[in-house]
Amino acid sequence: MWATHHGRRDRWRPRPGGPDGRCGVAMRASARVHAGAVVGVGVVVLVAVLWVGGGAGTPEIAGLPSAGPLAEWGLPLVRLWHDLCAVACVGTLLAAGVLAPAGSPESARCVRAAGWWALGWAFASLAGYVLTLSTFFALPPARVVVAAHLLGYGTSLPQTQALLVVLAATFVVALATLVPRLPRWIPLVPAVGALLPPAYVGHASSAADHDIAISALMAHLVGVSVWVGGLCAVLVHFRRSGDLGVVLPRFSTIALCCFVAVACSGLAGGWVRLGALSDLWQSTYGLLLLGKVAVLAVLGWFGWNHRRRTVMGVADRGVRRTFVRLAVAEAAVMAAAMGLAVGLSRTPPPAGGDGGGHVAHGVLEFTPAPFTPGALITEARLDPLVLLLLALPAAGYLAGMRRTAAWPAGRAIAWHAGLALVALVLVGGVGGYARAMASVYALQHVTLTVVAPLLLCLGAPVTLAGRATTASSQYGDLGSRAFGRRITRPVLLLTAYPVLFLLLYGTAWLPWSLSAYGSHLATEALFLGLGLAVSWVLAGADPLPRPFPWAARARLLAVAAAVHLTLGAYLLTGPRVAAAWFLRAAPAGVPEADQRLAGAVHLIVPLLAFAPLAVRLALERQAARVRARPRVTEPREG
Repeated sequence: MWATHHGRRDRWRPRPGGPDGRCGVAMRASARVHAGAVVGVGVVVLVAVLWVGGGAGTPEIAGLPSAGPLAEWGLPLVRLWHDLCAVACVGTLLAAGVLAPAGSPESARCVRAAGWWALGWAFASLAGYVLTLSTFFALPPARVVVAAHLLGYGTSLPQTQALLVVLAATFVVALATLVPRLPRWIPLVPAVGALLPPAYVGHASSAADHDIAISALMAHLVGVSVWVGGLCAVLVHFRRSGDLGVVLPRFSTIALCCFVAVACSGLAGGWVRLGALSDLWQSTYGLLLLGKVAVLAVLGWFGWNHRRRTVMGVADRGVRRTFVRLAVAEAAVMAAAMGLAVGLSRTPPPAGGDGGGHVAHGVLEFTPAPFTPGALITEARLDPLVLLLLALPAAGYLAGMRRTAAWPAGRAIAWHAGLALVALVLVGGVGGYARAMASVYALQHVTLTVVAPLLLCLGAPVTLAGRATTASSQYGDLGSRAFGRRITRPVLLLTAYPVLFLLLYGTAWLPWSLSAYGSHLATEALFLGLGLAVSWVLAGADPLPRPFPWAARARLLAVAAAVHLTLGAYLLTGPRVAAAWFLRAAPAGVPEADQRLAGAVHLIVPLLAFAPLAVRLALERQAARVRARPRVTEPREG
């Protein structure tokens, strides 16, 4: 969206009588006017879309109960309030933990502001809980509030369950902002997680391709929140800061990534909700989608203007004024887009896409084709969230290679082969059948925990980051930062590897993770992270943040191999795991000995991957012994 800038750090000093004098009072008043105008644009657009799309304002039918106009109009307005608070909270946390340089006073102000936004987000979720129940029971909100049994019923509805999860997560975020000395990026993690539960209860929950629709919506929500919230945080907290010359180029790269993510996820989400291309101009839902496309194009124009007029010369006072004017106008367009999105979520989609209602897609959230070995290669479930997340490290690695002379080709091949392998088992045929077959799940799980992490760590990404960046780079010297100092403790890794596998297969975690697409992705991401931590230690391609003795590495390798051998033997000889789930989800053509095949996968694939590491450790031990052996010198003759 905006160009990156790697120039000198020009600091702009505010005029005398700045924020603490009359000028500061005037600026704060102007900021309130701008904020009110931006929110007003979003409300006006939302009301117009609800009126045109039929999401509210429908006349009551005599003799039938109704929640009343307060709930009918209040629920979408509260949803807009909910989204504005979510965007502001995520954006200010992004500014505090990622955009602001270390020691910036604005960073602390962003953290405090994020805490208040998180509380507003929580109260919006609570209000949405009450209004959702009001519309569900067709009772006025006041009657729902005074009836404890009606309020308790919300724990069994998907829509209100999602709001309760958001409520809990936002309180965690608010509390995290109060903890002193906590790294400022940590509250950002639960804040981003709180964006995702509503993805399961909108139009995506009734789409024919439920998993792809949910994935697209999650990517869309995160991209929009980071983009819009980041811009507003830069505008509110850094417009007069001397660090704007650092913050703005950093945000430019993130904004570009978000623009691509929003465009791709929006395309995927619209595709699965429309029955035919003609629905774009023959239905109200399609026309509103075209309106969102037009708004995205306008935002792209704003980004191009920022690139051409503001980012490169933001140290100049006149350029700063231009940036503020453009950013305020862009924020107004973004507010209009958010109002359009909330109204669109209450507009019925055309028949043929979602069918205007629930689509029967089975326990897997889609209907898989009959299984054949060739289907593992030919079938595909193009998950936009996974593809976008994999595109980021691929592009970042290539950018690092461009700035590093003579980077080994073998490391680049290993890195991109690892990413390709992750994509293959998540969006290819393996990903399509993994939740329905024990053998395919074992293949996906072993690949993500053992094989792909080894390839990725052999690509030496930390070494590449250290060579490609310096203290004057856009994000500083990445190589000098102590990545993973806590997670590479020998005791932690030696304990976490067997314990996580034991919990997965020894408790209800496995059937729970298979029962929903989101929980499955979260589980696989956790084990991919575990595999990366273990492989980082065992591969030895990158420097470690703490010493890891040879004996500890050997024990870690032995423990990892023993875990897979034990699990493989259990799957071969023991009772069926998650039997009820696999019986319901299995497609036609599944072999009878499917779990035995899963056991064979755990016995063979990890050992083939670990064998070169064992040989390397043995050679290192032998070389260390040779170096430690005392030299024997022969006496000279004569």
